[in-house]
Amino acid sequence: MNLRDGVHSYDLDWDFDEPLGVHVLETGDATVLFGAGSEGAGDRVADIAAEHDVDAVVVEHGDGDHYGGVPALRAAIDDLEVAVPAGDAAFLEDAGIAVDRPLEAGETVWGIETVPTPGHTPDNMAYRHEDVLVAGDTVVGADSLFAAAGDWSGALAPCTPDYNDDDQQTRESIPALGWYDVDVVLLSHGENVTAGGSGEIERLVADLA
Repeated sequence: MNLRDGVHSYDLDWDFDEPLGVHVLETGDATVLFGAGSEGAGDRVADIAAEHDVDAVVVEHGDGDHYGGVPALRAAIDDLEVAVPAGDAAFLEDAGIAVDRPLEAGETVWGIETVPTPGHTPDNMAYRHEDVLVAGDTVVGADSLFAAAGDWSGALAPCTPDYNDDDQQTRESIPALGWYDVDVVLLSHGENVTAGGSGEIERLVADLA
């Protein structure tokens, strides 16, 4: 689904009764897929990547629902570059998936800035291009099956503690998303925020405080 020029979002069927979101950003430097989906969704992800002629896939962090489709992507697309936060690269390598570009916190690659938000996984990150933020699992939709229990006043929530490597660190990382003026927040779990993203982040930070 086209959200605006150069910003596309797709829902994948997978193991839960809620779609899994992957996203494509055209930055001017490259066309980048965020999230490779679960292994069972690999063929669908490969079709999406081929449709957009993607140059690279960013595995937002080292969870299987974000890297499971990489083998299908590699089989479908020549010269695909696979990127993941450096501290989470071992998750992919242990699964037999080679990493081409380990990402470091605070760098800009393909016009995309990496935002360090550890906690969900040891080196979890979010990603910003202009006024679009790809949150990965740093936050989820308040409507998601994966939202932590709580009285969330806006569209966003932290991920449920059972899925966080360090839940306290996860919550302490969320205010970093407020460093940027963003309009769109793209999520892996739950409904994307298609306008007023910074305001929704501020609401969640206030709720957590």
